[in-house]
Amino acid sequence: MASFNGTLSDQLNISLRRINRDLERVILHDPDVPSRSIVAKSVLDLIRAGGKRLRPMMTIVGSRFGTDVESEDVFRLASSAELIHVASLIHDDILDQSDTRRGQPALHCKTGIYDAVHIGNYIMCRVIELLTASGKDHEPYAHDLASITTTQLCLGEYQQMELKYNFDLSLDAYWEKTRNKTALLMATCLQLGAKAAGADEHVIDQLYAFGDQLGMAFQVRDDILDFTQSSESLGKPAGVDLRNGHATLPVILAMRDASIAAKIHELKADSPDDAFDEAIALIHRSGTLDEALQMSHEFMKQAWNITEQLSSYPAHRDLKALWHYFEARTY
Repeated sequence: MASFNGTLSDQLNISLRRINRDLERVILHDPDVPSRSIVAKSVLDLIRAGGKRLRPMMTIVGSRFGTDVESEDVFRLASSAELIHVASLIHDDILDQSDTRRGQPALHCKTGIYDAVHIGNYIMCRVIELLTASGKDHEPYAHDLASITTTQLCLGEYQQMELKYNFDLSLDAYWEKTRNKTALLMATCLQLGAKAAGADEHVIDQLYAFGDQLGMAFQVRDDILDFTQSSESLGKPAGVDLRNGHATLPVILAMRDASIAAKIHELKADSPDDAFDEAIALIHRSGTLDEALQMSHEFMKQAWNITEQLSSYPAHRDLKALWHYFEARTY
């Protein structure tokens, strides 16, 4: 496998400036929201705070497997996908009571929870408006992005909230939550980008499967990084998932050890930091971080096989660039 250097957007020849400009225009061109309002300012601040823009780039890559490559419709889908992601982060931070996002104060810490919830809801509604603006009868798939992904994202967030401090979560329940919360949107981005460009159905299905496998691997890596990276690297406190009562993959695997399970079962919302620090140390020593990483590699292996199946398409090189980026992810 060849090595890939440079930023992902450079490798894919995708203009982040164009993506960011389109995102800002969605908010600035909304006649119902004054540009100086707290809603517009808050959303623009979130957009300008940065981000990887993985989902819009995946949408654009998907379009390269069709004939109508990188059309206005594709870029509209790309903007919508990123805004759905931004809205989910707002709600996520509220549910997790996280004070920071990308190294900056989380939105609800600046506006209050009430306003932050409404700003997140506004973004979701703006996405629906954006996707239905053209009124083209031949684009029923565009509604999938607004309806299916937002419904499943909300379900994933609800599952996460409902299961707080339930560390006896089964692997099957974990995979379902992960697919709803992370993998589905990535898979849908590739799928709808390809549909908008008129790609063949079997290619669309393979791109969806590729995005699903990448998304599952991405979330597993995120679970691992929560234990291994500093708060400065992640832009959020290290170990925050466990401290917020989330049974991530390393925790679920570590629970097979009765002595570790006993310590983890003692953890509650009001447990002292020392109790969480002890549990984190036990998980580090248990070997489950390596086991979780191996599971991530299995998802990545399946994704790689799909790139090989699509090797007759020039854009399969873009899938490989995405693959290498996800495989090398350390933040």
